[in-house]
Amino acid sequence: MMKLLPEAPLPWSQARKRRHFLLASALLLFAPVALAEQIYPGYTWQDLGGGLYVHARVDPLAGPVDGNSTVIVNPEDVFVVDTHINPAAARAVIAKIRQITDKPVTHVVNTHWHDDHTNGNHAYRQAFPEAKIVAHRATLDSLEQEWQAMEDQREEAYRRVAGRDVLAAAEAVQAEDPERAMGLRLFAGYRDALEPELPTMELVYPDLLFDDQLTFTRGARTIVVSWLGRANTDGDALVWLPEEKVLVTGDVLVAPVPFAYDSPMDDWVDTLGRVAELGAETIVPGHGAVQRDARYLEQVGRLLAATVSAVREAGEAGVAYADLDGAVELGELERLFTDGDPLRAYAWRTYFVTPGLKSAWTSLGYPVPEED
Repeated sequence: MMKLLPEAPLPWSQARKRRHFLLASALLLFAPVALAEQIYPGYTWQDLGGGLYVHARVDPLAGPVDGNSTVIVNPEDVFVVDTHINPAAARAVIAKIRQITDKPVTHVVNTHWHDDHTNGNHAYRQAFPEAKIVAHRATLDSLEQEWQAMEDQREEAYRRVAGRDVLAAAEAVQAEDPERAMGLRLFAGYRDALEPELPTMELVYPDLLFDDQLTFTRGARTIVVSWLGRANTDGDALVWLPEEKVLVTGDVLVAPVPFAYDSPMDDWVDTLGRVAELGAETIVPGHGAVQRDARYLEQVGRLLAATVSAVREAGEAGVAYADLDGAVELGELERLFTDGDPLRAYAWRTYFVTPGLKSAWTSLGYPVPEED
């Protein structure tokens, strides 16, 4: 095995001393490929009706794992929520918007700082120079602290090895270690999508900041951009259309397995409760399938609450951090989220359990050993 190959795809997480850039994936599709238009390779364009559209990965497990991008066409302008990890995908969305309408994009919302929701900002600023980039103040803080170092690390990693070599290594270990092979294929997907873009990629920082809420009126439509509390990150923004009862959550909600990297999980439980009180009938998560009711939202709320409770009990019983995985039992919830599917099981272990136990542990105030 080549020593230069990574152990897992590069993730995004904002750990200061040891950056784990493991990107999580959503495993559900928005719609069968035959029923959804593709405007960029590997993505689908879904029409929700009423001038609302979602651009999303066709195969959510394939690299690059990318956030959903939502387009809201109003009577006189267009709002966009999240701008993809790949600026080329953002440019494809811009081209599609121009096919649909000649109205300008006036506002682009970054729901949080992760690069799979912000890397396309520059494409929108080039196409619509007057557009405002909207974000919570904490999102700007994280972008200023984290984004450049993250992209520099990606560029260095991608320069070290060719994508075809990573795929060959995946094939070589498939039989004996299918999870390792999956991680390598994810990494290859990231590399192929991002390596050509990174040398010229620029981040356009948010320039319309808020602390609690911004409300926009567009004809009969009201668009509320709000912060209901810390969740997946410190600055998660929600976009709520109260008349349509449509909610765009960013990574406050991700289907079919939530991401839990360095998340303030104790607060997240309370924030999800406030999200549920909105009464959304259509929910566009940060990744994964559009939800047509609140069942999955409630399911994630149960999972996070159970995880925090189990970790709290372990801590109070004197369990050491190194023994936490063995002490926390989430078997019933694991079966609910994975449903016997090996790909979901991979996401469960890699994207929720391993980082989630750490997130819950630290959110409860317990120290993590330096080497972890």
